[in-house]
Amino acid sequence: MSESLPSESVLKLTSLSNARAVHSHEPIFSKRQSIARAKKYCPSFFSNVLRTTDVVALLVAGFAGYLFRFGISSPILQSAHLFIYLSAIVTSVSLHLANAYKPRAIYSLSTQLGTLFVGGFGALFFILMFGFFSGTLREYSRIWLLTSMLLTVVMLLANRVAVISMARAALQKNHLTESVVIVGANEHTEKIINEVIKEPNLGINILGIFDDREYQRIPSSIQDQLLGTIDSLLTYIRQNPVDRVVVALPWVASDRIDYLIKKLRTVPARVDLAPNNVIWKFSTINMERIAGIPVLTVANGRINEQIGLIKRIEDLIISALLLSLSLPFFAFIAAAIKLDSRGPVIFKQRRHGYNNQIFEVYKFRSMNLEACSSAELSQATRKDPRITRVGKFLRRFSLDELPQLINVLMGHMSIVGPRPHAVEHNVEYGSIICEYFARHNVKPGITGWAQVNGLRGEINCPDKMRRRVDSDIHYIENWSILLDLKIILMTAITVWFQNTAY
Repeated sequence: MSESLPSESVLKLTSLSNARAVHSHEPIFSKRQSIARAKKYCPSFFSNVLRTTDVVALLVAGFAGYLFRFGISSPILQSAHLFIYLSAIVTSVSLHLANAYKPRAIYSLSTQLGTLFVGGFGALFFILMFGFFSGTLREYSRIWLLTSMLLTVVMLLANRVAVISMARAALQKNHLTESVVIVGANEHTEKIINEVIKEPNLGINILGIFDDREYQRIPSSIQDQLLGTIDSLLTYIRQNPVDRVVVALPWVASDRIDYLIKKLRTVPARVDLAPNNVIWKFSTINMERIAGIPVLTVANGRINEQIGLIKRIEDLIISALLLSLSLPFFAFIAAAIKLDSRGPVIFKQRRHGYNNQIFEVYKFRSMNLEACSSAELSQATRKDPRITRVGKFLRRFSLDELPQLINVLMGHMSIVGPRPHAVEHNVEYGSIICEYFARHNVKPGITGWAQVNGLRGEINCPDKMRRRVDSDIHYIENWSILLDLKIILMTAITVWFQNTAY
């Protein structure tokens, strides 16, 4: 990096007098700048280092635990080899799905601890479930498995501390810094720069902006960052180490953009095209091709997966396991309900399911018979007189929801998904909230992202419902098996500490 463009700075700010030179089409950078590049690492370098060392750590922990249990002189059985290798593969895949190896996640220890927890729990859950249903778990020594698991946790943590330290050191020395110039001085560029300023650890060094417009027409907050006209851009790139060019021109100027990109192909810098106004509004965007034609998916990109085979297998395995473990509680709860008040044990209510289809949801009855038989619908409130003594306890710990495991087995619901509301509530809030029925693009769930984030229980105003809908849409757009496992674990924890259901 040249003296006039120090790589240590996050943003290259030019003087106001130099910026005004843009209006007279004079380039403001020196032609004596060097094109020598500092030592650089690929953004994925440290994530690949972490991925490789994790695999080594998993294998070492597995074999070390085995030798600790059976002794160095004991031969390692073929079945032990198979278990160690498969466990390492499952854990590596689980950590990958938890986004542990995303390049931008390498710099944050808290992010890595979160992905390690989610990915590790997902791998452990899968291994235990597979061993339980296949009957092979009893063949392995518990001391070996426990020792290996503890060693795995310690070694994976040590990996992260070491790799994060190396990545941060490289970032401080600008070995990971990505130098960026932006074409187009407009509100999009202003937003990009503001977001970069908020995240100083991303290693993004915005050198400046190129634009042909009149100086007075450029937003005042970025006027001082102008480097020259678009005609001078190629010269600048050849004189300075630029890693990426972001074209933020309006898409209506398609001919101009096409000409510019063809020119930028002739210089060694990555070229990105910032989206137009409509695309900026969507948080989840994927690009693919249909018959060779590029298309952008801006909504509902994960729906096919959530109503597909993998999600269904997940629901069947977890619901069958939970149902088998909770059957003794069914008998106890049924007896308590019968002794406490007259009426049926199971309460059924019509709800909207996938694609607004009506189904009957099953719950343990927690209200008196008159309230359950009434045609008038109203939500339960704190100290609601309709709730029975047993019902109060069931609602406090969500035990009244247990029969919905049968709904899951029948295919009406999922373990995790947007909670189904009563049909009458859907009609009420669907007329107020525009995206309300997006909740029904997937199967409803026994628990969901909204519930583990404090949006559980009574909804007494449209604002609370909007926040619940936003949480449900976030879940739909970001679904993964590991997210489901995270929600299940959070549900098990929060149900004991939240007191919003009554």
